[in-house]
Amino acid sequence: MLVGLDQILSGGNISAPDRDKARLFAAICDSEDATRKRLATRMKMRPTSVSHLVKELIEDGVVRESERVEAERQGRPEILLQPCPERFAVLMVHVVSHDIRCSLIDMAGKIINEEITQLNDKEADNRVIAERICSLVDNVRAHAPEGTEILGIGIAVPGIIDTANRRWVYSARWPAMQSLSFDEIAEHTGLPIRVNRNLNLELTTRLMRKPEERDGGVLFIHWGYGIGSAYAWKGMVIESSIGSFGEFGHWAVNAGAGRQCHCGEEGCLEAVAALWALLPEIRENHPDAPADEGAFEAFMKHNNLSAHPAIVRAVDAFIPALANLNKTFFADRIVLTGPFASDPEIFERLREGFDAKMPEYARGKCALYLAKRGAQDVTQGATLPFFQERMRDVFLRHD
Repeated sequence: MLVGLDQILSGGNISAPDRDKARLFAAICDSEDATRKRLATRMKMRPTSVSHLVKELIEDGVVRESERVEAERQGRPEILLQPCPERFAVLMVHVVSHDIRCSLIDMAGKIINEEITQLNDKEADNRVIAERICSLVDNVRAHAPEGTEILGIGIAVPGIIDTANRRWVYSARWPAMQSLSFDEIAEHTGLPIRVNRNLNLELTTRLMRKPEERDGGVLFIHWGYGIGSAYAWKGMVIESSIGSFGEFGHWAVNAGAGRQCHCGEEGCLEAVAALWALLPEIRENHPDAPADEGAFEAFMKHNNLSAHPAIVRAVDAFIPALANLNKTFFADRIVLTGPFASDPEIFERLREGFDAKMPEYARGKCALYLAKRGAQDVTQGATLPFFQERMRDVFLRHD
């Protein structure tokens, strides 16, 4: 469940009944055979207390009664209890390659409904993008199940984000879009909105799952349709005051000299190593090569593209850029995601080339890890604050 009970219960001034109510809900979510009697036994609680709190959870709409089952011992049949993840949902607007997607996500992380729109890279300005997002949200929202309360809109996008003012400052993917305010979308929908960089959300959620990575520095890099990075120190994702951080794909590199980037500059790493830049050359021999990152990863493995000249040049450009980036942070670990690093041959070349570029005193001090692109991590990062806030109201109502 995308509820984050640990965070809800971590504050002070939480009454014992509130804590028990949250614990009961968690137990029901984690069990397929929860009944009132079984919960009382397993959690060492008084049966009357369990019955009272379960009654509240049912009235709140987050738990339902299911079928009757035979009692574990002699006695009356018991009623199974199940969570109702569709009671609350969050609309999530996010970017995948050159598509904008809107998904309705329930508390279990399930996609109830989803729509996708594809944008022309050069013609998508503020008006076009705002209108498309409003249209997506309206269409997806219309398919919400009866009784589902939509809590808000979580927006996860690449580029430079002013989170405090809910403004998409810049994205090289759509250069005609400049400083897009999401206030218009909030006004159109009447829903609260939270905006953040997708990589920041992904790294934040990863650190929640992996407490061992909260000690020291983590450099988180995505190499796919675009190239970007995020950095965390002792579990805290670092941001700048202007919303820009980790614009790794727009570093000027020698290999990119004379190559035009989406951002308008020449010589960027993306212009020589990002999927959008490599596709034209790859499609000369493989015209059906897809732009979607997940599909391209499978396509690359099937067609053994790691030795393709364009990809070899991309790896050769990526290695020194990665080494130079790490000389800024000297991270304890680097986590790589995306279709290129997922190829075993490419990852091994990256690891060897990176080690060779490190100064002697830093060699072997930074571990490289490969991670699958955490679509679920981005989803959790974008939706969790809404669910936490609403479920806090559900649980913390006792004096």
